[in-house]
Amino acid sequence: MTGKEERRRLGYRWLRVGISKAEVARRLEVSWTAVDKWDKRRVAEGPNSWREKRHPGASPKLNSAQKTRLQKILLEGARAYGYPTDLWTLKRVAEVIRKEFGVRYTLSGVWRVLRALGFSAQVPLTRALERDERYIRQWVRKQWPEILEEAGRKRATIVFADEAGVQTSSLVRRDWARRGSRPVLRVKGHWEKVSVISGVTLDGELFFDAHRHDITGTEVIWFLEQLLEELSGKVVELWDNGNIHRCPEVKTFTWLNRHRLSLRRFPAYAPEMNPDEGIWNALKDDRLANYCPGSLDELEETVGREMRRLQRDPRKVRTAMRQTELPIHELVPAEATP
Repeated sequence: MTGKEERRRLGYRWLRVGISKAEVARRLEVSWTAVDKWDKRRVAEGPNSWREKRHPGASPKLNSAQKTRLQKILLEGARAYGYPTDLWTLKRVAEVIRKEFGVRYTLSGVWRVLRALGFSAQVPLTRALERDERYIRQWVRKQWPEILEEAGRKRATIVFADEAGVQTSSLVRRDWARRGSRPVLRVKGHWEKVSVISGVTLDGELFFDAHRHDITGTEVIWFLEQLLEELSGKVVELWDNGNIHRCPEVKTFTWLNRHRLSLRRFPAYAPEMNPDEGIWNALKDDRLANYCPGSLDELEETVGREMRRLQRDPRKVRTAMRQTELPIHELVPAEATP
């Protein structure tokens, strides 16, 4: 029973026993006019007419074949249909339905159609135009198994490495607040950043270095030295094709340590292939979301603390790693069921 129904039910009862309309209006904090309408409805439609009238929903306007066709259009994207941007809005979908099938829907009706088709409003992932999708698929099929075979033959530890920057400007994420009162985050107008280089193994071991400046070849070498010191045996490291990974000092270090260290590259513009990306997502979307540090010192301390917290919990590291599109799920130790 809704609140409106409850008020009408009480109003009907009091009117039936002779309480004046003015008194009923006062008790229920509604207008005299509303009570007068209730009384007329009570007399005309009977004592149970206080209930809301249920309006049956409109019958579906699109048949199964039309829905299949609409789904195909939506999956091809708005630009493929002729719109200037790849954005499906309710208005655009309504236009497509009208043009393709001669059927008109309200925006709320379009929303229900989309829900029935399994669609929901989502923030798109961004992918670089320079990506070579064919090469990425080929790399996963051919080169990734070769890397696994190399690591197995050498009894080497595979390390997935990456760099990221965390700024003093807040990582803004959706939050709960009262309707009409948008949350406000107080951030520094002049932002600074902490640069972090990290690496993860298939077992969930996490290594990192944090710096208050951009990472150069020198910092990369420090990180590689740390890996070789803390990991026994040989190491196969995978990272992207960034400039600092190809600088002369890194090449020299790799050559001097070739008996223990092998470097391999992910395909260009394919960060989703790197399991270490999941570490940054876990850090930025959870522990540092809407975090507004007052200084670079505070940010550096917080980033270090949160990375060490992850280091102590390989289970969470492995969970974050599983966000990758690289086929490693059978290689990462399964979590024990409590």
